[in-house]
Amino acid sequence: MGIQWSRAFRQPQTYLLLLGTGLGCALLLNLAGPRPLVWAGGGAIATTMVASWLAGWRPPANPPLSGDLLDRQSFIQHLESLSQGFPSRPESTWRQAYTWALESQAFAHQIYQRDPLLQVDLLEALHTVVDLARQVAEGLAVVEQVQTPTYRQLAQQRLTASCDRLQATRAQLQQLQDQVTLASLDPETGSGSLLPQGLQTLIAANRDILERNHPGQ
Repeated sequence: MGIQWSRAFRQPQTYLLLLGTGLGCALLLNLAGPRPLVWAGGGAIATTMVASWLAGWRPPANPPLSGDLLDRQSFIQHLESLSQGFPSRPESTWRQAYTWALESQAFAHQIYQRDPLLQVDLLEALHTVVDLARQVAEGLAVVEQVQTPTYRQLAQQRLTASCDRLQATRAQLQQLQDQVTLASLDPETGSGSLLPQGLQTLIAANRDILERNHPGQ
């Protein structure tokens, strides 16, 4: 509560309220005179107004996440939101999935820098990467909660499938990044023409796992 109040005092609205309250008290004293009853009444009114404002104040909501996943910080924000949303999970498994996702974004960004025409496909691919990371976070939470052996095994299988696909995505994007680098150095190789098809194949494979793990969504 102390942290919230300290943040409230830094808000422009709070400064305006305090300024308005001070001017009101000064006007009241000027009109009614500096008598003890006026001082007490004005102070009580001012205190009530400020206390009501602080009691009703709520910190602003977190800003919406940016959809530009080719931007490094925006991508990290998406992953961090998953970290906060599913705090209960084996740290080593999540950190590995986190690393695969980050490296996938780095390769996608490098591809985009060399071939901006692939922006739409790359963004679509990175959205599936975020969804796979979400499935990993969800899967880790479910595996910890489910006690029945049969359902726990099913949850573990889905978690493994998401992790494996995330790792494969990272490897495929690295290969595509190497292809676009080679194509920029030697256009006659024709490897650049395979990039859109490679990205669509990657996206289709990711969506297949996403749908298998959450059928009907």
